[in-house]
Amino acid sequence: MNAGASYTLVVLTCNRPAALERCLQSIARLDWTGPPPRVLVVDDGSDPPSRGVVDRVGGPAVEYRYQANRGVAAARNTGLRASASEYVAFIADDYVLPTTYLADVDAFFRDHPDARVITHNLAPRGAGIFSRVQRLYMQLALAQELRPGTGGSGVVRSFTLPASRAAVFERRVFDEVGVFDEGLRVGEDGDLGRRLAAAGIPVHMFFWKAVEHHEALRGRDYLRQRVRYGRSYVRVLGGGAAREAFEAWGPAGIALSTGRKLREWWRVAGPLGLRGPLLRLAPLVALFLGCFYWGAYQAFRRPGEG
Repeated sequence: MNAGASYTLVVLTCNRPAALERCLQSIARLDWTGPPPRVLVVDDGSDPPSRGVVDRVGGPAVEYRYQANRGVAAARNTGLRASASEYVAFIADDYVLPTTYLADVDAFFRDHPDARVITHNLAPRGAGIFSRVQRLYMQLALAQELRPGTGGSGVVRSFTLPASRAAVFERRVFDEVGVFDEGLRVGEDGDLGRRLAAAGIPVHMFFWKAVEHHEALRGRDYLRQRVRYGRSYVRVLGGGAAREAFEAWGPAGIALSTGRKLREWWRVAGPLGLRGPLLRLAPLVALFLGCFYWGAYQAFRRPGEG
């Protein structure tokens, strides 16, 4: 049983005081009757530091730790080392948690005593059409990793999902698979997911429960993000079919891989009722995919850079 389980919520922040305030406010609104979670804000080099936001919004119940900027993986590890609870969650400062976040997680671990990692889906929130494209892109990218029909149960189980999205971990898994790789500026969650899979530890996810993701990105920023993720994908997880396409066709493999993925996603979109949005946004989804594969191609050509 999970009665009385202890939780640490590690909030990761860097130079986003308004987002941090919104995130902490959502934590304060959690509908939770169990033992109060420990809330720890790890500030990865904000200039100026975000202690004032934490003191104003969180008060003395929220702990604050500042470190020189070393990247999100290092910030995660700082929070992990400071935690001694049974479960630890990592929450980006641009997330807004649903009021049932902790209650849902606790009920899940009670009902699934063998489970060790649970994440949420994400609901991007932002101005402009690129936010809509991002949300559709993420839904389809996630759905392709799941077995047909698994989304209907509400909770899915996978060995290919990244260990991210406000994920909550049984603290002991890090003793088994190690901590986050601080050599990675992006993709540290995918790297951890790979090690979890190698250890036989699946990632579970609430398919229909979402954490709001308030991004301040503009159009070009979204595209640059896709390029970075493409590079990270190759360096952490390998390229699979994309590598074969690039080796055979060079830069033309970007178009080949983009077309292949769009066909896959058209099949995936059907059972989810997403073919209409995919049809309307297809040119921009293709642009997102093209940027991702461009980043992958760069990593293939220059594996030692970045």
